[in-house]
Amino acid sequence: MTFRKTAGAILAGLTLFTAAAQAAEVTRVVSAFDDENGFDVNLTASWLHEAKSALIKRESESAATSGEIGVLPDFKYAQTRDLLNLRLDFGVLWDVGLHVQAPLVLADSNTVTLDSGVSADNAAFLQSPSASGSQVFKSPTRSGFQDLGLGVTWAVFNQRRDDTKPTWTLGFDANLDVFKDMRFDPANPGGNQATGLGYHQLIWSTWVSKRFRHFDPYFGASYMLPIRTNGSIFQNYSPATQTSVNPQQQAAVTIGVEEIAWENPRGDQRVTIEARGHLEEHFAGRGYSELWEPLSGSPNCTVTGTGTACRPDLDVGTDAQGNPAAAPYPGVTNIDAYGSFGGDLGLNIQVGRYIRFRGLFGLTVDAPHFITNANAGVDTNHDGVVNSLDKAEANPVYRESIDSPGRRFYVEQSEIWSLLIEGSLMF
Repeated sequence: MTFRKTAGAILAGLTLFTAAAQAAEVTRVVSAFDDENGFDVNLTASWLHEAKSALIKRESESAATSGEIGVLPDFKYAQTRDLLNLRLDFGVLWDVGLHVQAPLVLADSNTVTLDSGVSADNAAFLQSPSASGSQVFKSPTRSGFQDLGLGVTWAVFNQRRDDTKPTWTLGFDANLDVFKDMRFDPANPGGNQATGLGYHQLIWSTWVSKRFRHFDPYFGASYMLPIRTNGSIFQNYSPATQTSVNPQQQAAVTIGVEEIAWENPRGDQRVTIEARGHLEEHFAGRGYSELWEPLSGSPNCTVTGTGTACRPDLDVGTDAQGNPAAAPYPGVTNIDAYGSFGGDLGLNIQVGRYIRFRGLFGLTVDAPHFITNANAGVDTNHDGVVNSLDKAEANPVYRESIDSPGRRFYVEQSEIWSLLIEGSLMF
């Protein structure tokens, strides 16, 4: 989901390293074999709180104007998430450090409610047993470890060692999906409260900072490549006709500055005020949208694709012979490419050589985008039409009820407010 992808980008950007009088927080680096300190070790705990809101709209041919399909209000989305990130950094070579981190989701829940003036009939296939009134869906409260992160950071240049050069770091992180993956069963809403994403994340990043008297500007860039895990919700049901299989990739850039408000170099003490802006690009691909849980089908929908456990418009696909058959909808959808932008304002306090605190408050806004936009399939016989009953042409994850132009879901006014507080012990 956007929310999780936005949370993963913030934590990757707040890299925590040892104290250095001439380095922005994002370019701190642990080291080893220095004369004054044989091996650096940092222990860090970060608490991240996020609150997201968004409007979910839907295309409507009845609202078409000037020949274009209209978009009408449908739902309001709200989500809150609290995450505790535990991290260990240790130096292994000169300006080279390894780190291990384990993000623990303390609580993650969301609700979907009807927008003003919208009929409950519009949400018939989204309703959950726990919903009531204008609320059409209420998720379980998820918690647990999300993944296991392993990484390395190398300071190619270090201003602390040579003040004629900037501090420049290169990093690589592998966030491994080793815990239980998220699932949702409308017949058993609380049966799965896991937080695993169903894919590994490989992240390459670089940061550059250069202090000038009381100001320390910095720049960072990163790229995240997802790798699907075996048995995850991101399945390749048909290599020939499923036009999108992999989770969304992501790239990000950050520009910021720290203003040194107060400093005592002898006591390894300082206070800095930090401001930064960031821009992310979420590439088109499969993902956890704001509606992934309400759209998930029940595994009890089997054999013929009929009965109370099956929703005719969502849970019925085609079998190997091209005949209608039960196919519980996986929940994850084809999401269009979109951008996110935002900023953070914070305060960094280094109490002394061994203790450091940090706080950041920020806002991220997602550009409007479609969250259900699968292609119908592949026109293999070149007759200009994709036959939904032909297994050689039909996309197995395409559903006309939500993916066809005129019926697609659309998200706009998506905002994420965040607060991060962290503390580090540095040895």
